[in-house]
Amino acid sequence: MANEAEVFGLPQVIIDFKTKGTTAIKRSARGIVAMILKNEETNTIKQYRINDVGDIPETGLTDANVDLIKKCLLGTPLRILVYTLPLDTVKPKTTTGEGGATTTEDMNTQADILKLLEGIKWNWLCAPTATVQEQEDLASWIKSQRQNKRKTFKAVLANQAADNEGIVNFTSSGIKVASGTDDDGNVTYKSYTALEYTARICGILAGLSLDRSATYFKLTEVAEVDPIPEIDNHIDKGELVLFDEDDGDGVKIARACNSLSTFTTDKGEDFRFIKIIEAVDMITDDIRDTFKKYYVGKVINDYNHKMLFIAAIKVYFSEIKGNVLDANGNNTVDIDEQYQRNYAILHGEDVEKMSAMQIREYNTGTNVVLAGSVKPVNAMEDLKIVFTM
Repeated sequence: MANEAEVFGLPQVIIDFKTKGTTAIKRSARGIVAMILKNEETNTIKQYRINDVGDIPETGLTDANVDLIKKCLLGTPLRILVYTLPLDTVKPKTTTGEGGATTTEDMNTQADILKLLEGIKWNWLCAPTATVQEQEDLASWIKSQRQNKRKTFKAVLANQAADNEGIVNFTSSGIKVASGTDDDGNVTYKSYTALEYTARICGILAGLSLDRSATYFKLTEVAEVDPIPEIDNHIDKGELVLFDEDDGDGVKIARACNSLSTFTTDKGEDFRFIKIIEAVDMITDDIRDTFKKYYVGKVINDYNHKMLFIAAIKVYFSEIKGNVLDANGNNTVDIDEQYQRNYAILHGEDVEKMSAMQIREYNTGTNVVLAGSVKPVNAMEDLKIVFTM
């Protein structure tokens, strides 16, 4: 007989999944940005929680870093979690103790911030003041977190051909933004590097909902950007770039792609689109979060309860058809029968004498192993028309 917690708890799973489904588009437009900045004149790390420009402190941050935060906020992310590091000019202190022995303090580094970020929720990362080596380290860390720990972290980095769906390689340079006027009333401009403008791109991707792609997203503040010869080749190599078609419509994102450029049977060409990865990551987080909240340690692991969980996921899939999942796609999930079969064999069972249902119902201890398929839907980006007369 099910205990009272299960009777009252399981319906909440359906409600939770329905809520997640109906709010999917709204929630996807409110991603969290983690931003690492070099700012401190002493060997310290500070943290700031920025929801809007009113949360930017009046003191403590350099003017250049405040500008980068404001550029990120233009994309309307839910919030920015700002972590500040010592400037490169800060040196570790050396002290001399008794007997002349010297000790040197450990410097706070990017690696220390990554340890903090590993245990909290966020969606997109940028580090617009990092060195080339620090950008490379971030790329390596994101890859490791996604592959080994199944995290859904993503980053916007500059000039990093990471060949990974979790890393956007932003490569545009010569980005000019109006900054004011001179004494004669002429508009003055500030130029940004690709590294600096990762803050802006990160904010856009965190604030963009899943009912559209960032392809052709207009950056209204950008007056000019360096043209890129043979731009299609750069995009094909996994570069996210800005371009101006000189049609009076301003500077836009050319193609909302990540750095993935090597495709396999597990990761096909669909994985190069930021919108697709955002959908997959959102689904992963929603299912994992609901499982942790309502099932882990609370529900017995028998066949009936597995099927209740599967039914709840299917309800969730039905709620996100259209803008997230292809309404005509095979979006489903079920017990992984091959895993069940192998598990039974490893526990000494003669599976040849077992029925299909007996294999499905076989007790798998604490393990819930499911298999399924989803087909995320992309946005319109390419057009081909052939007219005949």
